[in-house]
Amino acid sequence: MGNQKGMGMIAMAAVAVFWGLSFYSIQAVGTIIGPFTLATARFCIAAVAFLIIMLLTKQDTKIERSDIKKVVINALIGIAIYFPLSMYAINLIPAAASSVLSAIQPIIMIILEAVILGVAITRKNSLAVALSVIGALLTVGVIEGEGSGYFGYVLMFLCTCMWCGYTVLQRPLNEKYSPITLNVYQFIIGTVIMSPSFFIENNDWAAMTSVQWFNLVYLGSICSGLCFVLYNFAIPRVGATTSSLFLNAGPIITAALGVFIYGKYPTMLTGVGIVLTVIGVTLATVDFKKTEVLEAQPAA
Repeated sequence: MGNQKGMGMIAMAAVAVFWGLSFYSIQAVGTIIGPFTLATARFCIAAVAFLIIMLLTKQDTKIERSDIKKVVINALIGIAIYFPLSMYAINLIPAAASSVLSAIQPIIMIILEAVILGVAITRKNSLAVALSVIGALLTVGVIEGEGSGYFGYVLMFLCTCMWCGYTVLQRPLNEKYSPITLNVYQFIIGTVIMSPSFFIENNDWAAMTSVQWFNLVYLGSICSGLCFVLYNFAIPRVGATTSSLFLNAGPIITAALGVFIYGKYPTMLTGVGIVLTVIGVTLATVDFKKTEVLEAQPAA
């Protein structure tokens, strides 16, 4: 039992590191090819990876006719729109800030549920919202001389809101079908929708270096493929609480990787903002008294 938990911890740590690095990989490739083309290539690779997983694990591939429209709409929102726009935003702002704005999804969900559904906000969630908002503002507000004004920050925030909407729409489908099967269909549909970008965007494929090709394959096969397998392997072995702690630490991991690998040091206020955001998101998502299965956060 101890070995199983240890393996789960290693798997979850690997997911957190792989996803933390994804922001830098997107920036590395995004200087050469457009965001829609990058997303198309990434999910074409991911679709092949998931198709192999689906066949090896003998998943049920049937989708009810009444749900086909929902699958297509979710592929449009969650793949064909969200990922290209978020990749574009990531190329405009520092990776650590992108990770922070991506991580506040649970906070946005709390606010949306309160405003739209009238769900009462508990004291714990009020504190979580306050800490996360202050942390995000510190992270965004103190970064000077990087990025393209505040457009990138606003776009990344809107993309996170879009992912919240996608999450709500996807829940009924997740309850009926295998997530592997859903991903195969939605990745393929999203790739087809985005494919015209190969001819529309100004892509300089000839300028792609071996490092950039590696980053592209890494985004598709590791961040969108292997991480899904590792995440689902870890959940039953370490529990939702421990898994969420690894995921919530994403902004810290991204910032730390930036220091150790790229030599990008955040300012003191940026560091404080990242820590406050992580604490806030953790308060919002972790219930140490109950064990709940959490939905995977989007890989950037």
